[in-house]
Amino acid sequence: MKITIYLLVLSALLTACNGVQVSKRLDHVDSLVARGQYDSASVILNELNDASMMAEDRAHYNLLTTQLAYITNNPFPSDSLLDLAITYYNNVGNHKKLADAYVYKSYRSRIDQDYPQAVKFGKEAERLAVNTNDDRLKYKIADNLSYLNGLCENDMLQLQYAKTALAKALNVKNNTWILYSYNKISYAFYNLGLQDSAYIYIEKSIPYVEYVYDADKAAYYTNVGLLYKESNSEKAKEYFEKALDYGELPETIEHLADICYSEGNKEKAYNLWKDALTKDSRYKKDNLIHSILAYDLERGNLDEASKNLDDIIAIKDSMLHLLRNDTIKDLQLRFDHEVAMHEVDKKLIIGQWVLLGLVLVVGLLAFYIFIRRKKEEALQREYQMQLYAYTTEINELKANRDDAKDAQAAIEKLNKKIKELLDDKSPKLKQGRMLYDHIMEGGTAVNWSNKEEMFFNYYYEATNYQSYNRLRKVERTTNLSAHGMFYLILKDMGKNDDEIRRIMALSSEGLRTLRHRTKPKE
Repeated sequence: MKITIYLLVLSALLTACNGVQVSKRLDHVDSLVARGQYDSASVILNELNDASMMAEDRAHYNLLTTQLAYITNNPFPSDSLLDLAITYYNNVGNHKKLADAYVYKSYRSRIDQDYPQAVKFGKEAERLAVNTNDDRLKYKIADNLSYLNGLCENDMLQLQYAKTALAKALNVKNNTWILYSYNKISYAFYNLGLQDSAYIYIEKSIPYVEYVYDADKAAYYTNVGLLYKESNSEKAKEYFEKALDYGELPETIEHLADICYSEGNKEKAYNLWKDALTKDSRYKKDNLIHSILAYDLERGNLDEASKNLDDIIAIKDSMLHLLRNDTIKDLQLRFDHEVAMHEVDKKLIIGQWVLLGLVLVVGLLAFYIFIRRKKEEALQREYQMQLYAYTTEINELKANRDDAKDAQAAIEKLNKKIKELLDDKSPKLKQGRMLYDHIMEGGTAVNWSNKEEMFFNYYYEATNYQSYNRLRKVERTTNLSAHGMFYLILKDMGKNDDEIRRIMALSSEGLRTLRHRTKPKE
């Protein structure tokens, strides 16, 4: 029995160790693919093809196998492995690998020429990758969407995605990706009629030409030649002929024919146009047909023109192509709108919670301020009462002449307490006393603020509590402001109208108005 248990434990440990080993080897394959070592990556994947693989490793294996097949231009006839990986990553919420898988779903739709579906998968990958920090993944997404928009002549979107791809390619220092991004940016600028910008970016790509894949060299050199077609026909011909060394693309042949025609070699141009027409490609051929028909009509080759006229139906492909372009533009805009609305909904919910939190915080803050203000008012009242008590006691000692020496000592002690109170505890009363002394010395309140009048009133209330309380309790025509109370205090201090007008800088009319506002209610 014990031996059986040990064997089971040992088996479990071996299985776990093997799982860790498989995960590490798959990660190593990932790094090999990133470095372009596809043969080594393929060998390891072949060794790892084991039915006992854990679900996470199986999904990663399926993704890497599909990825390697596309990179080496040997895509599988179906996406069954990729679909299994997508199901797994969707269930576990691995957005990074799910985005990577959707890139290859988009590639499959590109091969099938289902461009709207390719765009949908590409945009889904873009959405999933937003919060990832994987520049390699973001390059693939941007490059794919740039290609799709370039294919469908959505030049502004192609330029936008090509620039994003370039930024990511520069970040990861991948020379091949940098070249392709420069090339796509240049091509987009050319299609937008911005020749100068197109030249700048194609010149930036030329130092990286050694990194072009052989399968793409024909297209690359054709794009370079296209830029020079109008300005330097000899240089353009050189690039077109170099492109033909790597593949006979119909667009290359057409552009070369156009140059021949402009140079007067019209028969050679005619033969090249007809040759381009026979090439099997997704390239639009309506311009080719128009050029051929124009030549036949110019030469009076009516029989040849009649035969070629049957091919004019190909123009419908161009019309469908333009319609497809608009469909794909709308599709991307709709996808972006739906994603944006989803984000708005999320932000709205978050905003509601934030707003609720802010309301709560503001409520608590207002309550705190209210309590604090009440405490400050209570403390201020306490300081005023202390000052009133000290001042009253001093006045009583001054009135008592029985023991002048002891009274003087007591007065000094009380004045010291008053000073400590004003200096250490109540700056408002201290400032009020300074303002009071200023008035008593013949000063004015011309430049005083409302707050300074309030401080003056605080001090007067503390030292003349009974008089102040009497003034405050009288019901007035209007609510008594600090300015109005200041006026009443000056009157209570025995100041006449002329002195009050001088102190408060009032005109006769102003004094009359103030007197009216502060008069007792009848």
